[in-house]
Parts: sequence; structure tokens; C-alpha cells
Amino acid sequence: MFRDTPADLASAAADLIATHVHSAISARGECLIAVAGGTTPVSTYRELTRRDIDWAKVVFVQTDERVTPQLADRSDGLIESALGLTDPGHRATWHPIPVSGDGRETAAAYDEQLSLLRAEGVPDIAVLGLGTDGHTASIFDHTLREDPYQRVVATTYHGEQRVSLGLNYLQAVPTRILLATGGSKRAALAQILTPATGAAVTSAAVVLGQDGYILADAAAHPGQA
Repeated sequence: MFRDTPADLASAAADLIATHVHSAISARGECLIAVAGGTTPVSTYRELTRRDIDWAKVVFVQTDERVTPQLADRSDGLIESALGLTDPGHRATWHPIPVSGDGRETAAAYDEQLSLLRAEGVPDIAVLGLGTDGHTASIFDHTLREDPYQRVVATTYHGEQRVSLGLNYLQAVPTRILLATGGSKRAALAQILTPATGAAVTSAAVVLGQDGYILADAAAHPGQA
């Protein structure tokens, strides 16, 4: 699904997410949403707050996080701000990744948290970003097949510790929505849509599979000059 501008994309993505939130609430009485950080989803999250949703039945978790004490380098604050999760009166439940000094400890703590939320299941919706190298969440091509069955994994990217929902766990989420904006994402998106012969499959392509949603603006569209 392509839109001309990031604003158009944010509105369309918010509509899509809201539709699936309503479906999940209707089916099971609640909706569990895994949300990515980064700048691309921010406008979508802000749009989503304007949709008519029973927020008391919505629970947010994170797809991934940097393991660092530097709050400015983490995603949780940006997500909280965009979704208004710390605003007085907001009724959604929010479970950010409890960052500690060690990636494995953080991953184990979040695994336990997720098991309490859905002992046997997965989130209803995952909102995903796209890295310029084709990764999504913090699942990178060089670690694609490491611990694929773990619910939460600890990994390292460019020397930085990260924690991420695991590959198979994300693949099992019934509604997976990938957002991409800007020309810097064009090559990575092209590799998902029309993989080059002999090229390695990117982690974003693996997570999306054949039934994930892709929403991108015109600048990210591989067909644009």
C-alpha cells in the first residue's frame, strides 16, 4: 500500500491498525500491540490516538529496545510521547522493556512479562519499522537464524546491545504492519518486494512473509526516480 506523503501514510496506517484493534477486541476482549520505535512510526501513533478505540482494552508492548542507560537513545520515551501513554486519563496499558545493564537479563525479564500477558499466544498486531539494511525490530540478517524460537532475544548491532522480540514470535503475530518512509529505505523495500537474484533474504522480508502489510510513502517506493 503506497501513499504520496508521510502524512497520508500515517493516516492510512492508523486506519488499518484501528480496524484490527476493533477486530481483536471483538474476538477476545482485548488487543495486544507490539510497537516499534524510530521516527517513522511517530506520526502513525499520533494519528492512532485520534481514532475511536476503547483504550482500556488495549495493551502496548515493545518490539525491541536499545540496552543503554541513556534515555535519549532508547525508544520507550518516544513511543510514550507519540501515543500519549503517560498523559493523565489515558487508559491503555503500557509495558516497556525493563532495560537493565545487561542484554540477557533484560531479555529474560521481558520474556517473563510477555508470558504473563499471553502465556501461549502472541500479540494481535505488530507495528514494524525498516532499517536501511533491511532489518526490522532488532532482528538482523547476520543473526537471523540465531535462537529463532525464543520469545525475546538479546543481540548486538554495531557494538550496541539490543533486545528484540524473536523471529518466530514476530512471524506468528497475525497482523504485521511494516512502515517505510523516505528515499533511504527504497533499496531495502525493493529487496522485500522484488528480491535480487542470489541476494540474501532480509530479516524484514522473513518477518513479513506473504501476508504482512507494507505501507510506504512515494519517496520509499522502489519505482520512484
